[in-house]
Amino acid sequence: MSDIKSERKKIGSDKWLRILMKAGIPLAVISLGSLWLGHLLANPAFGKVFLLTLPVTLLIGFTYNIRYVMLAVRRQRNSSADE
Repeated sequence: MSDIKSERKKIGSDKWLRILMKAGIPLAVISLGSLWLGHLLANPAFGKVFLLTLPVTLLIGFTYNIRYVMLAVRRQRNSSADE
C-alpha cells in the first residue's frame, strides 16, 4: 500500500503535470464562475467568457490526464521489468 502512495508522489512531481495543474485549476474556476455569474446576473458577457475559457480548460484537463496515464504506465512497465 505504501508503494502505491510513493509511486503517486513520484508521478505527481512531474514538471509538466505541475504546470498543467497550475494553469488548469484557475482557468476552471474562472470558467465555472463565469457560468454561474452569467446565469445569476443574466449578463451575456459572462457567457462569452465561459465559452472562451471552456475549450482551453478542457484541453488542459485532457492533456493532464493523458500525461498522468502515460507516466503511470511507464512506471508500471519499469517496475515489472525490474522484477
